[in-house]
Amino acid sequence: MKLELFTSKMSNLFVENRLLKFVVAVLAAALIFNSLLVYKAVKYQRVVIVPPKLQEKIEYVNGKPNDDYVKELARNISSLATTYTPSTARKQFDALLSYYAPESYPEGSKAWYSLAGMIEDAKTSSVFFIQDIILKDDAVELSGTLKQFTGDTLFLGEVATYIIQYRFLDGKFQIISFRQKTAEGKK
Repeated sequence: MKLELFTSKMSNLFVENRLLKFVVAVLAAALIFNSLLVYKAVKYQRVVIVPPKLQEKIEYVNGKPNDDYVKELARNISSLATTYTPSTARKQFDALLSYYAPESYPEGSKAWYSLAGMIEDAKTSSVFFIQDIILKDDAVELSGTLKQFTGDTLFLGEVATYIIQYRFLDGKFQIISFRQKTAEGKK
C-alpha cells in the first residue's frame, strides 16, 4: 500500500510539474506578446504640441514633425535671415544662429556677422515675400520676391529662392546650411 501511495504522489508531482511548466510557458508567451505591443505603441505614439506663436498643432510621429511645423519654422527662419534693417540685422542674426547645428555654427556665425557689418555700413534694408514653400528630404526651398533698399531707394528687386538644409536631433530643429539658390542651382 505504501508503494501505491508513493507512486501516486510521484505521478501527482510529475503532473504538477508539467502544469507549472505549461503556466510558465504561457506567461512567457504573454510577456513577449505584451512587449511587442508596447514597442509598437511607443513607435507610433504621437506628441501634440501647441506653441503660443503657431496657429496649428504640431505632431511628432516617429521623431519627425508634421510638414506644417517645418513650413512654419522655415517662414520664421527666412524672416530672420532676409527681412532686416541696419538696426535689427545683428539681433535677428543672433536669433537665427540659435537654430544652427553645432558643427555648422562657426561657418554660419562668420557669414552672418560679416553680412551684419556690411548692412550696418551700407545702411541697407531687405524684405523677402514668400510665395512658395517646397519641402524636400531634409531641406526646404523658399521662393519669393526679394527687395533691398538703401535708405528709401530700391536698388534690388528680384525673384529669389533660398534653400534651408536642416535636421531634427532629439526633437530640436537644427540648420545645417542656409543659402540662396542661383540660376545655375549653386551659390
